[in-house]
Amino acid sequence: MCIRDSFGIVGPIDYYSYVVVNIAFARFQLTALQSFQTAIRGDQMLGTLEVVMATPTTLPTIVLSTGLWGFTLTIAQVAVALFIGTLLGVHLHVNIVTALVFIVLTIACMSPLGVMAASTIMTFKQNAPTQFVAGSMASLLGGQLYPVSKLPHWLQLISWCLPITHALEGMRGAMLEALPLTNPVVAGDALWMLGATAILMPISLFIFSRAVNLARRDGTLGHY
Repeated sequence: MCIRDSFGIVGPIDYYSYVVVNIAFARFQLTALQSFQTAIRGDQMLGTLEVVMATPTTLPTIVLSTGLWGFTLTIAQVAVALFIGTLLGVHLHVNIVTALVFIVLTIACMSPLGVMAASTIMTFKQNAPTQFVAGSMASLLGGQLYPVSKLPHWLQLISWCLPITHALEGMRGAMLEALPLTNPVVAGDALWMLGATAILMPISLFIFSRAVNLARRDGTLGHY
């Protein structure tokens, strides 16, 4: 079958390969939303959060470094999933450079969402339902289970605003068609994610710093 996306023609791709690649790389969104919240919540429960915040380490370094292990583990999990997928019939045609660029862009673009989700831990001491919401959006609107072009036009517009849509579009181009980064099909998605990262990263760090300052002012930084 020929998978066609609303952001450009993505050549002939069998549906099994399409879904396996999407589900594998959608884990980056889950990791971004989960790892930062889990790390902050764990430090709260262990009573080490206040001690960490009192060190000379800058706040951006503290919050962003909490996701390093999660993303490293996710890369390994995705590699294993794709390896098993190839044994079961997934046809990969990989452009290594494009794939590496989109992995970096995906982590950079998704991380601010996780940082903002972690802000709710600082403020309300409870996990926000971001994983459920983001996971549902990815499945229904992000092109994870079917091409975005199958959606009504107004939902395609919403899909275009989601980072996961562009991340999966780029990864499909890199992993299933070996498209170079200069190809218009993936170049537009790379630029979109780069712009989104430049906007979302400072906003997320600002929101998190405000949440930390509020907890410090209220004396609830170490509470859980």
